[in-house]
Amino acid sequence: GVSGDLSSSTASNGKRFVREVGLLVIDEIHLLGEERGAVLEAIVSRTRFISRHVQAENQRQSSSSEEKAPEITRIIGLSTALANPYDLADWIGIDTQSYGVDAKKGLYNFRPSVRPVPMVVHIQGYPGRHYCP
Repeated sequence: GVSGDLSSSTASNGKRFVREVGLLVIDEIHLLGEERGAVLEAIVSRTRFISRHVQAENQRQSSSSEEKAPEITRIIGLSTALANPYDLADWIGIDTQSYGVDAKKGLYNFRPSVRPVPMVVHIQGYPGRHYCP
């Protein structure tokens, strides 16, 4: 796995992978709360960590003092319904706190009224542990 020490061969392979991947698309991102959600969380977290590290290396090598560039690997999370889109957006690297032109740039949370087929919401309770963020 990838740890804080990026000198291991595994980390080196991870950095090479991140350099080659420009876009990571995650469909059904709401499954983070399910049994295999920890694997998805690890993939996204490690990709972002390595992407920021590779980006910092690239900026040091170019001796550029430009504005903060976006991470090397862009992440798109897709879901039909989310209760916490801002939390997930923040987690995948979208600035959800600032105001102005660039605020929430990249966060698209469509309301049910834009759907071509109207959505009917019905809530049914079930016994047991279920999670939907």
